[in-house]
Amino acid sequence: MLYRFDNIEKSYGPHDVLQGATWQHNPGEHVGLVGRNGAGKTTLFRLLLKQEEPDHGTILRASGLTIGHVGQHLDAEPGMSLFDYVETAFADVLKIDRKMRAIEHDLADPSRPDHDRLLEKYAELQHDYEHADGYKLHAEVERVLTGVGFSDKAEWQRPIAEFSGGQQNRAMLARVLLTRVDLLLLDEPTNHLDLKGIEFLEEFLQSFPGSYLLISHDRTFLNRTVAKIIELAHGKLIEYNGNYERFVELRAERMEKMAIDYERQQEMIEKTEEFIRRNIAGQKTKQAKSRRKMLGRLDELERPETDETLAKFNLDAGPRSGAVAMTVDRLAAGYDAKKIVDHFSLTIRRGERYAIMGPNGSGKSTLLKTFAGRLPPLAGTVTYGHNVHLGYYDQTLGDLDPKGSVLDEIWNLDHSQTEEQVRKYLARFSFFDDDVFKKTHALSGGEKGRLALAKIMYAGGNLMLLDEPTNHLDVYTREALEEALEKFTGALVVVSHDRYFVDRVAENIILVEDGDAEVYAGGYSELVERMKAGLATPKKIEVVAPAPPPQPRAGDPPPRVDRTEQKKRDKQLKKIDEELARLEQRIASAEAERERNDLLLCSEEVFKDGDRVKKIQARNADLKAMIELLSRKWEELETQKEELAS
Repeated sequence: MLYRFDNIEKSYGPHDVLQGATWQHNPGEHVGLVGRNGAGKTTLFRLLLKQEEPDHGTILRASGLTIGHVGQHLDAEPGMSLFDYVETAFADVLKIDRKMRAIEHDLADPSRPDHDRLLEKYAELQHDYEHADGYKLHAEVERVLTGVGFSDKAEWQRPIAEFSGGQQNRAMLARVLLTRVDLLLLDEPTNHLDLKGIEFLEEFLQSFPGSYLLISHDRTFLNRTVAKIIELAHGKLIEYNGNYERFVELRAERMEKMAIDYERQQEMIEKTEEFIRRNIAGQKTKQAKSRRKMLGRLDELERPETDETLAKFNLDAGPRSGAVAMTVDRLAAGYDAKKIVDHFSLTIRRGERYAIMGPNGSGKSTLLKTFAGRLPPLAGTVTYGHNVHLGYYDQTLGDLDPKGSVLDEIWNLDHSQTEEQVRKYLARFSFFDDDVFKKTHALSGGEKGRLALAKIMYAGGNLMLLDEPTNHLDVYTREALEEALEKFTGALVVVSHDRYFVDRVAENIILVEDGDAEVYAGGYSELVERMKAGLATPKKIEVVAPAPPPQPRAGDPPPRVDRTEQKKRDKQLKKIDEELARLEQRIASAEAERERNDLLLCSEEVFKDGDRVKKIQARNADLKAMIELLSRKWEELETQKEELAS
């Protein structure tokens, strides 16, 4: 045993974080800790590090247990270089090295009377140094520094205090990885790392001989680095053997069994209570009383509830756009001092999905801002197609009003909604009770991320540009977002370093690197495999733009306009527009009814009424078929309209 949490309870004011948490970590185990934001994962780390004490319960630690973790503050000596700071991971080995250097200085004088004794001492130290792999020390520091993103060796001698906060975090991670301890505690270790850095960390941990417990929302990272998942839910610790994907399967099986057990028990209770009502005053009074006592002693099961059910998203594309959602033509994007792309062209059609990926600092967000019109192009154009409604999610969360409340952020989008309607909508994003009155400046990073998503999903749009939408989101909220984006019928462009997310929502990759951008068909994992096999080839880009009108030549008579034909076409276009508007209204009405039905199915009152559930589900099936039919009619009319207008 490395350590054991035994019936741990921990509260902060009225908020109970841990409620009887029990679990044991054994030597050699590589474990991932998951749970929703605010569930108490970091609290467990602080308890284990003795930074806090539990309210109740005990934490047992193996004798002499040594723990390595990334602290909140940089503990470097003034003027210490980046390399020297990371090298302090080998403090004991460096101490031996200093003693050897001192003896070497003394041995320079052969006349010393203790010369032979010094030689013996030097030989002992040299043996200890070799045994501690001292001669490999510098190479290991170089390997890890390069792996976490410090590839420029000229930077290694810079004072670490001059680096940015994110770079200092990477340096602290590098030092922790090199520290020889019994246990590593890693809290979101992939933060501040680009894809290459994350892949290095995966390889490092895969070959790590010791034990570690890591908190991460990166599901691909968890899949590749852990053999056990601990879920922190409702204050309890639940163990699942396997990586993240296996955890999802086992959790679903467990919840299904819990639901079956709950329903069986409820059925048994209902039948027993009915028996008691019918017989308490009859011939079977004794049996009825006996069963009433049995019910009184019964350990009643709670309705199973999981944290992943809290977030429920729906992203409405709204009115259909034309066949082409966005055209990028010979675009130069970036800043005067640095172009991130030049002569970049791309046509994004309705319903297509792209992910922009690349190393940190390559300009992914800058390119997306240019697509969104938040940053003017240096050259070239970005144009939107017919009937395009743009939605943009800013990873800096700058679209939130720091002086406003959570409720205000949604209410300001639609003043026709009542407070109750807005509160119900915010509840889908895990804002309950007084949470809706919090000022946005007081929200956590995760809360701000969920609120920004709530805003963009309320506003909708048929061309969504999302910049790192999974930042600050826990695994359950990420899954809910993915499900919403999978159902989204508009065009989508996302910037993300979350490989699991990209594989699930994107069908094309825009790879930005070294001032260039290439477009590849397929998801990220597919692209990596093809690159390893030397088979990755950029997608052929066809720019679809309206043909320019023919220019009159000198001496040509003015073109004649067929007024009759023009009037006929205008009349047809007007008729199509009216029909499109009617279809859009019917589609919106059907989708709104489905959404109301979904909310009803989540209510306890309806849940208990099996007949009503069946009726609602049947109605939803009809609505789905109706929406699909109306959508096909809409697309046919939109195509006719484009042909008439051309």
